Amino acid sequence: MFDKHRAIVNSIEGLNENEKEFLYSALNIHGHVCGGMPMGYVAGLAALKALGAERERNMDKMVIINTGNGHAAGCFADGVQFATGCTFGKGVMKKEPKGKWTFLLIDKKAGKAVKVTLKNEVLRKAFSAPFITEYRSKGVNPTDIPSEIAEPGFKRPFSLKLEDVVEIEGPFDFKIEKKKPCFNLVECSVCGHVMAENYAKMEDGKPVCVDCINYHVDR
Repeated sequence: MFDKHRAIVNSIEGLNENEKEFLYSALNIHGHVCGGMPMGYVAGLAALKALGAERERNMDKMVIINTGNGHAAGCFADGVQFATGCTFGKGVMKKEPKGKWTFLLIDKKAGKAVKVTLKNEVLRKAFSAPFITEYRSKGVNPTDIPSEIAEPGFKRPFSLKLEDVVEIEGPFDFKIEKKKPCFNLVECSVCGHVMAENYAKMEDGKPVCVDCINYHVDR
C-alpha cells in the first residue's frame, strides 16, 4: 500500500517536496484513494497562500469547517487538515456543520482570516464521476474501487489552477480568543479517573469529572 501511495504522489506535478510529503502522509492516514481528500488538500494550500502563511505546526492558526455528517465530505476535511496543519487533535479545527465544502482559515496572532469555498463546477464534476455514480453511491467501499477509476479523481485537483478549484474571500479581520493550554491534572473524587484540570467540576469541595457530576450516589 505504501509503495502504491508513494508512486501516486510522486506522479503529481506542481507540488514542492514538503507538500508531497504531507500529501503522502495524508493519503496513508486517510486510507484510500479518492477525489475528496485531494480537493481538501488543494483548498488548504490555497488558503495558506491567500493568507500569506505557512503550514501550522503549533496552535496559532485555526480552521472552522462547514462540512457535516452523513454525506461525502469527511475526505475533504482530512485534506484540509493535512494541508493547513490545523487538526482536530490539536484543537485547532472546529466543525460547524452546514453540509458545505467551505471553511475559514484563521491566523489567531495576526487577527486575519480567509474564507475558502470549493467551486460548484468542481464539486459537481466530482460527484458525477464513476467513482461516485457507479461505486460509492451503490455502497462499494472506497478501497474496493478499481485504481483506474479512483486515481484520475485523486490527481485531477492538482492539474487545475487554484483559482479554478476554489473561491477565496479575504484576507479580512477576524479576532478569536487564544486560550492557554492546561497542563495540570486532577483525579475525579468519584471514579478516580485522571482528567485535565480545566474540565474538572467541583462538588462538595472535591473535583468531579463530567461523567460523574450529579450522577453518582453516596456510598
